[in-house]
Amino acid sequence: MTQPRPGPVDPVFIGRPQTGRAQAREVLLAVQGAGAVDGEVVPGTLYVDPERAQACIDGLGKIVDDLRFGLIAIQRTAFAPPGRDEVSVNMANNAATMASRADAYVEAWAASIEATKEALSRQLWAYEDVDQTNAQQRS
Repeated sequence: MTQPRPGPVDPVFIGRPQTGRAQAREVLLAVQGAGAVDGEVVPGTLYVDPERAQACIDGLGKIVDDLRFGLIAIQRTAFAPPGRDEVSVNMANNAATMASRADAYVEAWAASIEATKEALSRQLWAYEDVDQTNAQQRS
């Protein structure tokens, strides 16, 4: 979603580990040293391609749909013991328990991806609003 920026940004992360303000300062200096990207983008700014961002958001939506479709199969799965002995009954019970745990895990995973998709959508809308406001101010 961002335009790649050639320059010395990556070497900042190759050196000794740093945290906090020292790392932030080195990253900012590296970004500023990388220079301008084609067009009106200046060092230290972020360029967002709205079409690529929307494609990412749409892709996340498809992932959520696929996960939830898979949940239907998990929820409809019945585990009948192949026999009436203790081992067969225990196997069917364990399989049903594992399926219900998978159901909860996949649902939580889908909800997390959906929350990410919604957050990205809100960020994209905000970016487009600011971009439109800036364009109106320039004209």
